[in-house]
Amino acid sequence: MTPDEESQPVEPPGLAAPAAPQPPPDDGPSRTEAEHDVPELLDAIGAAARGPLSFVYAPRGNVNSGAVHGGQRVHNGVANEGRGPREGRVREGPVPEAEVRAAAFGFARPDWFGGALAELKKGPLFLAGRPGSGRRTAALNLLRESCGEGALLRALDSVTELDRWQPTDPSARGYLMDGLFPSRPLGPGVLGHVRSLLKKATAHMVIMLPDDAALLRRLEQDLHVRPIRCVPPPPAMVFGSYFEEAVPDQRERERLLSALNRRHELSELLVPELVPAEVVELVTAIVTADGDPDALGDLGGRLSYRAEQEVPELMRKLRGDPDALAFLLAASVYEGLDHRLVSEEAARLLKLSEGRLTAELPPTDSSGAEKTGRPNPDFVFRRSLTDLLHIVRAVRQERAISTEGAYAHSVQGVVFVRHRQAEAVLRHVWREYGQLSDLLVEWLREVERSTELTRPVGQFMGRAARWGGGRRALRHIQALAESDRTTSRLIAANALGIAAEDPVLVAEVRYRLQRWSLAVGVHLRTTVAYTCGAEFGLSRPDLALRLLHDLLLGVRSRPGERSQDDGKVLLAVRVAILSLFQAGNEAKVFGRLVEWLDAERCDAEQVLSLFGQLLLYPGWFMRRLADKAPEAGAIVEIVRRALNTESSFDATCAALLRWADWARWDETQFSAVENLFAALARAMRFGEFRLFVEMDETGADGWAGLKTARASLSRWRAGERGEAA
Repeated sequence: MTPDEESQPVEPPGLAAPAAPQPPPDDGPSRTEAEHDVPELLDAIGAAARGPLSFVYAPRGNVNSGAVHGGQRVHNGVANEGRGPREGRVREGPVPEAEVRAAAFGFARPDWFGGALAELKKGPLFLAGRPGSGRRTAALNLLRESCGEGALLRALDSVTELDRWQPTDPSARGYLMDGLFPSRPLGPGVLGHVRSLLKKATAHMVIMLPDDAALLRRLEQDLHVRPIRCVPPPPAMVFGSYFEEAVPDQRERERLLSALNRRHELSELLVPELVPAEVVELVTAIVTADGDPDALGDLGGRLSYRAEQEVPELMRKLRGDPDALAFLLAASVYEGLDHRLVSEEAARLLKLSEGRLTAELPPTDSSGAEKTGRPNPDFVFRRSLTDLLHIVRAVRQERAISTEGAYAHSVQGVVFVRHRQAEAVLRHVWREYGQLSDLLVEWLREVERSTELTRPVGQFMGRAARWGGGRRALRHIQALAESDRTTSRLIAANALGIAAEDPVLVAEVRYRLQRWSLAVGVHLRTTVAYTCGAEFGLSRPDLALRLLHDLLLGVRSRPGERSQDDGKVLLAVRVAILSLFQAGNEAKVFGRLVEWLDAERCDAEQVLSLFGQLLLYPGWFMRRLADKAPEAGAIVEIVRRALNTESSFDATCAALLRWADWARWDETQFSAVENLFAALARAMRFGEFRLFVEMDETGADGWAGLKTARASLSRWRAGERGEAA
């Protein structure tokens, strides 16, 4: 079974869902694209969809040890179809326990750590440090030790207004704030207010700051606080702590280190300029080599700390070589992908440059005709792949089998010898060569419709916004957001999430998304929806749901028959809602849908349609119904309303029939469906009646809720129930 097959909701026999739109033919980039389907959009914004349940359907078959007969269906999914909170750094919301554990793993306590713990008990602790110094890791460990093992921690965005902030979760014991927004300096009154709130909540807060001398001096003068500077421990100390945690046995550590003796001295590798992340990189390389000197290779040449120092010299060397420049840029954007893709993108960039990557234009005679000596740009053997790899200091990896997509295929990725060289190259050229940035944007916004290409492009576009800064930092991303290509807008959605990791840019990202959500043009509105379902929205679910609500209100406020543009917006909203739901925000998403229905500002049919798609992923609903949780009553009522609304009946009915079929394989699911159908039977109107008729005609023995449905129909036919008439 392929991954694509696994990601689709399972269809029991006889209940086939409408066919999904087919992907467009692979005919290269185009300004007019075929429509994307929902799974493709979810994949593009990084929301890996999963099948709704795990079950084996094989009537009269023995799956484990015998031949299988009849209609067979085997599906491997996840038992809890919600993925749980998204892994990675959360900028707004609960900090995942996995991130706290990862920060504690092999943590080396610096000299200032004890004093910082003491300061943290007095009130908010200001922790300053340069990028790479381990500020966030140190902050999480400070909160972990102050608040206790397993305490709930929450992250706050840099745009949080502390004068209006209130602890909303009484169980939270620690808060990690990612910077202070420059335009709203913190005053003594606000700081006192925050201290009193934290004391009342018995909580602690760490505010991370950049290593900005002017900012720190202003805080000391205005607030009479002394920010703690996050100075990482010596590399040797970090190495020892992390290595001992990763490899507890001393003899095993000695065996692994023996691989260094032939070519390296550990003291030569642990140079003072190494930051903790780079030391972890060194430990990982040693552990991965498993004591084999050949597998370890030239370890000194692989470490990332030298990459940025060597980029200017590399660029000077390649200045007069357009082939190598194009390949270098393509490999930097698409590092890790198959060498064929990298070569194709480099060739497209070179063609698009129209000579802009050539250091010197060829001389011409008086008539304008070109003289001899200019290399033919159409010559296909200008440079071999091996030569290009050698000159940009990259290598072709061993052939590997990739199972991404509809079928397996072999790949040989292009990677740089030096770790993080790709980022160093792109950062250098973006900052140092202003005219090149326009060429890069023009090249990348026409990228082929393919997730493996668009994801790295989105990451680069987001990082570029942070490298550039200024009032026009997001100019290139807005150009993507306004594009009529859905692919470009998906790139913009991913780029905005990366850009928002900057504590200053996040405010501009929020402002633009709010403004775009009210735009007339469909392109900006769909970009907002996709951004809400991508990394930016998954880290800020409350904000994402507010923006999606604005988009729904905008669709409803347009007079006349719904336009094709509004249909595109609704599709994008549907994708975002599903992404948020699958990322562990089930209760929050469902609660907002109920609020939107009760407020009666959004089109009820649109909200019920969104609810209908969530029923295809029933794990959360079934657990609440089986346990008769507080949300169970609201689930029953919104199901009832969807059944009695003509536009949403078919989807809701089909989903509930699937539930009834699936539930016969699981006791909890069986109980959930029985409870739901029993509640629906207590007040049977036309929608419930139609559902029960469908169940009576389609259901097979063992289906959950079948007896309830048939008993209700029998009572109605006997004249005991009149509501369904």
